[in-house]
Amino acid sequence: MITTIAFDADDTLWHTESLFVDTQTRLVAILDRYAPHSEVVARLQETEERNLAFFGYGIKGFILSMVETAIEISRRQVHADEIHEIMMMGKAMLEAPLHLLDGVVPALDALAGQHRLLLITKGDLLDQTNRIAKSGLAARFAHVEVVAKKDPAAYRRIFAAQGLAPAEVVMVGNSIPSDILPILEIGGHGVHIPYVVTAAFERHEALPSHERFHQLTSIAEVPGLIRRLGAR
Repeated sequence: MITTIAFDADDTLWHTESLFVDTQTRLVAILDRYAPHSEVVARLQETEERNLAFFGYGIKGFILSMVETAIEISRRQVHADEIHEIMMMGKAMLEAPLHLLDGVVPALDALAGQHRLLLITKGDLLDQTNRIAKSGLAARFAHVEVVAKKDPAAYRRIFAAQGLAPAEVVMVGNSIPSDILPILEIGGHGVHIPYVVTAAFERHEALPSHERFHQLTSIAEVPGLIRRLGAR
């Protein structure tokens, strides 16, 4: 019996990755005189992935990776005013308004009457806490948790603390590696809703072939899926 619906936050409830893409485009323009577009993008992705172990996920780590990329790709010739512009771009990301995806509020309200709702997101604690506050959605969730990494151990810990068995939880998110595969591994249901763009480190080549895996096109479809699962 499904009692609980857990949601990812970034690019599941509100737009986030598009902000990173726009900022990356601006970085490419700044570094255009040092290297071609494709080289800047590839170097930034490599630097981000390498720095995840040090800075984790989030805008602050992205800012540091942009600065490091600028220094390395320019062979330490980047100007102070260019570094300053990159830092200001990062701060603008932190201060940017937050926009919910279409259908989020009606879907959460439709589910809340019959199920317990959780919010499980990963990234920088301060950054994610600020986004949750901006969203105005916090009161709709029985529990909110920010984690450094989403893996089976993290989900087991959260569910155990909430008195939940994985089999009674449905996890909804846009990332196959972070939101879906760990949940399937521990016995829950995973609902994948692809976002228009996916970060390089969240991409997955093939969809899971599993009876507890479900893919939808919009969060508005989640209440209907939950009703069908409950009727089985």
